[in-house]
Amino acid sequence: MNECFLFFDMDGTLISPKSHHVLSSSIQAIQQAEWNGCHVFLCTGRGYGMALEYQQEIEMPGIIFSNGAGIAYQGRILETHDIDPNTVHQMISLISALGGGYQILSTSYIYQNEKEHHRFAQRFPQEYPDISIEEVFRRKAMRSMDEYKGEAIQKIDFNFENELTADLFFARLPASLETVLSGGYYAKFGRRGGELMTEGTTKGQGIRRVLEMFSAHRHDAYCFGDSMNDLTMMQECGTGIAMGNGTEEIKKSADYVTDDADHDGIFNAMKHFHII
Repeated sequence: MNECFLFFDMDGTLISPKSHHVLSSSIQAIQQAEWNGCHVFLCTGRGYGMALEYQQEIEMPGIIFSNGAGIAYQGRILETHDIDPNTVHQMISLISALGGGYQILSTSYIYQNEKEHHRFAQRFPQEYPDISIEEVFRRKAMRSMDEYKGEAIQKIDFNFENELTADLFFARLPASLETVLSGGYYAKFGRRGGELMTEGTTKGQGIRRVLEMFSAHRHDAYCFGDSMNDLTMMQECGTGIAMGNGTEEIKKSADYVTDDADHDGIFNAMKHFHII
């Protein structure tokens, strides 16, 4: 086949929502696609440090991280779109004042306020029963806000207890920020949670930049996603593939709906399109 570019969302797409691992069939398919000459990228809302674990496991060269706020290739960060430090301070102060949880993402770590850190500390033992909570936090590159030393931030994740509080927050957001409803870990919050990046920053914008770097055409690009923050991926790629476990919105916007993430959805779609 012609030169192709593959972009994979992580949570709910590449990573099973049940086992929280990458299926062996997905790894096999991706590595075969690379052998066939395809350029493969993670395209995730996760920060760079958190995505590295999976990039190394699958041995793919590229990462679009923090919802398009950064691009890395072959171990080198090529560009980032950082949120103004004053805006970061204003936003986390406002989230805290409204009683919300938040985490801020740099290229090294994810820093969480006490409420968010506690929420993950309760969640991780269920997902990773055989690993100590300290080790899980280390692997996920998660730290408490007490350890934050002021490095550049590419994304802010937030959540609130109810939609009324979230609406109060949305009403005070500056125009300099791009807002998307959450996917992945935060999808369950619906309108109560979201992700903030610099204005114009999306996963789709990250894909567009990668294609420009390679002087490639969107018709040669395939993307895989499952939730709301993957919609811009579908818009920028010639072929958008939704997972069977994805939301109805993402399925409607996709060119093809494959099987779910726990039943070889990635492998089967790549076979369907003769990528492997």
